[in-house]
Amino acid sequence: MSAPDTNVETQTRKHWFVLVGIGTVVVAAALFFIANVYSSMDDDAAFVEDDAQMIEPQGS
Repeated sequence: MSAPDTNVETQTRKHWFVLVGIGTVVVAAALFFIANVYSSMDDDAAFVEDDAQMIEPQGS
């Protein structure tokens, strides 16, 4: 059963601090996600001049 006298404006006024906290966490998570995607796109092979340098010789 739901509450019989739900007033969204009153609830928003009473819980503004929690709503701001949730929004802050969502924004921070989005920034961490974008930073993670950006750092994973870092190309380590860019420092290799030739593809043959990437292949290690077999045996001793």
